[in-house]
Amino acid sequence: MSVQDAYAPPRSVVRDVAGDSGLMNERVVASLRKTRPWVLFIAILGFIGAAFTLIASIPMFLGGGMMGMSGVEGLDANAGFAGTGFMIGMAVMYLLLAVIYFIASLYLLRYANAIKSAVTGLNASDLEAALEAQASFWKLVGILSIVSIVLMIVFMVVGFGSIAMMSSNFPH
Repeated sequence: MSVQDAYAPPRSVVRDVAGDSGLMNERVVASLRKTRPWVLFIAILGFIGAAFTLIASIPMFLGGGMMGMSGVEGLDANAGFAGTGFMIGMAVMYLLLAVIYFIASLYLLRYANAIKSAVTGLNASDLEAALEAQASFWKLVGILSIVSIVLMIVFMVVGFGSIAMMSSNFPH
């Protein structure tokens, strides 16, 4: 009978492919290999979406500029300028969205490349780099989510405030 040391760390029954570091076993490598194509796919879709969003902003800028130049008969002269402001505002928002899509896709591409290095090199440092790239992506997504929620709340307050102010101006 053998006596086991009660304070010894547990032994892993999984074969370590990274040289006894305990980080890179076959299941980790297999999971990373299955994950990389999907991360790369979403990154490419993000780049394509950013390009389309950027392209969509161009007619908005041009259309906004044309709305201010042409006077529509029967409308107030300031109506064209209001449409111009709206179109240019939408174009700026589309440009901002294109930049956000591009940055998020760039983070995903870095993650996919780090996964490739980790799977081919089987180094713990490459695995750490991949996990850091993944953490950076999710940090960006979290920050963008918080900013979106705050902006939605601000726009709702401004919208309800505008409705209340406009309704108070109407004669009863």
